[in-house]
Amino acid sequence: MCGIAGILRFDGTSIRDGVLEKFTNAMEHRGPDASGFEFFENRQLGFGHRRLSILDLSEAGKQPMSYADGRYWICYNGEIFNFIDIRKELESKGFTFRTETDTEVVLAAYIAWGRDFLHKLNGMWAMAIWDREEKELFLSRDRFGIKPFYFHFSPDKYLAFASETYAFKHLSEFNRRLNVSHAKAQQSDIYALEGRGLSLYEGLYSIMPGHSAVLRMDSSKLNQKRWYDITKVKSNARGKSLEENAKEFYNLFYDACKRRLISDVPVASALSGGLDSSSVYSTVNTIIRDGGTQRVNENSQQAFVATFAGLEVDETKYAKSVISFVDGKGNYIPHENVNIDLLEKETALYDTLTNRPLYSISSVYRGMKQAGITVSLDGHGVDEMLYGYKDMVYNLYNDALRTRKADTAKSISNVLKLLYHTNSHTELNNRFESELAVMNSTKSRFKGMLKKALLPMIKPDVVLRESYAWPNFKEVVGEPYDFSGMEIPDRMVHNEFFQRTLPSLLRNFDFAGMANNIEIRMPFMDYRLVEFVYGLPLEHKIGGGFTKYIVREALKGHLPENVRARTFKVGIGSPWEYWCKNELKEWRGDMLGSQAVKEAKNTLGEDCNDWELINLALIR
Repeated sequence: MCGIAGILRFDGTSIRDGVLEKFTNAMEHRGPDASGFEFFENRQLGFGHRRLSILDLSEAGKQPMSYADGRYWICYNGEIFNFIDIRKELESKGFTFRTETDTEVVLAAYIAWGRDFLHKLNGMWAMAIWDREEKELFLSRDRFGIKPFYFHFSPDKYLAFASETYAFKHLSEFNRRLNVSHAKAQQSDIYALEGRGLSLYEGLYSIMPGHSAVLRMDSSKLNQKRWYDITKVKSNARGKSLEENAKEFYNLFYDACKRRLISDVPVASALSGGLDSSSVYSTVNTIIRDGGTQRVNENSQQAFVATFAGLEVDETKYAKSVISFVDGKGNYIPHENVNIDLLEKETALYDTLTNRPLYSISSVYRGMKQAGITVSLDGHGVDEMLYGYKDMVYNLYNDALRTRKADTAKSISNVLKLLYHTNSHTELNNRFESELAVMNSTKSRFKGMLKKALLPMIKPDVVLRESYAWPNFKEVVGEPYDFSGMEIPDRMVHNEFFQRTLPSLLRNFDFAGMANNIEIRMPFMDYRLVEFVYGLPLEHKIGGGFTKYIVREALKGHLPENVRARTFKVGIGSPWEYWCKNELKEWRGDMLGSQAVKEAKNTLGEDCNDWELINLALIR
């Protein structure tokens, strides 16, 4: 796991001394172990790399890395979890290796199979590969955009790319300016930008998830193309029973966790006490007890838990239940006495808007680093695939009413009821029975109840007009998925996973981990598991009174029942409102009276909350 950067000049000029180094070293927090720089074509192209050592800790694992007598060079951030299998296949073809890294395997695979090699990779990545003979630069991002890849493209001048937008603040020649329409879009919908390849800044975009691009020095054209398409994946899961699919799910999940344990440094888990992170932690402990793992560090069974003593968001008792169930080791991170300097520094580094500080998330990984951990296995991606958010369940229920599917509406109403405290169950039962009784009266009533989570994204002609007016926008930025032709139940989970919630959460957690020198791995986002889940029938995704039904069935016997059957969702997040009344009260008042916040208010307008104003003030 690392930070990558690069500059390719099309105008015939050379990269000046110190420019690439300053650009790359702005991301030192992503890779504190080493740095590397390589220049090509009379310094018209340069790769920069900050290394967080995880596989092959020796000097041989440094990047940028070359292969085939220096013809091919790679600058790469990520992990390929099936690299051992790919390496064996390449060795059978006559390839040899001098390191124990996955980086060298990726480069050899590119040589062996060309651009089709991407389909062989099981992992997360942002990569740039330079072919010195063809004078060709290949850029690629993983299927789901787990690893970030930002770029600025100035035709006939230069291309620059990096793992974080913050790095561009340190790139000479680039004028880092806030895009006001993007800021207002993100303020109105925190998930508005990331899923479209946009950022908070003018001229800064992303390589889209599942996209790649090829550039040549003599043409200076950038055209992103989709190499992975979830809509073309076929599955046979719809023809199987719940029991059969639960068994298949667990086998895939077990293997996904096992592959993500491969590391030459210690691995741990961020454990919230919810179903998803608990499933990961339990399965990791099962795998280690079973034995037969390859290259797993012996200190890889710890859990790190954020605690919020006395607050409703505290889930410590559930986390302790899981740790006791697997006879594991827990480390508890209390959330009190907020370090204001650190809060300000991390917010500035994060460099975009959030709905609350990332401080609490980041503190878990900070605790890991202090304990000597470098890799965390986390439970991200499940809610978006399996209706884990209350709004999604409501949308399913309202759609079933709209389409007069009585049995489905009844089943979903049972799930909705259990998402609330038992004191509300009688009232909810009466309400649901009343709505079911009048279901056939009209369609339009329930259609109007469907919430904005069902929309593909914010309409570009409303708030993103400036970006879409650029003639080459779709070529350079790529095209997001269009799920508008799907039925609402499928459209919802596809939008949440690929376009709305998850892309922004991935950025949040990537930063929170990397700001503390921690790589985050996500077993639920193994592409085999994702494709399997999207092929399941609706009743295997949500049913029996539960969201994430297939996970609960698959993990029977592997989790304590108070966690496996738990329906109330909290999720980790900074208790901003509580802090503002207590330890951050004075700081908040000072910030709201500052000139920086006044300027932020002029930008965003009156309709924004305190944190949004402070957030923007800290990153400008």
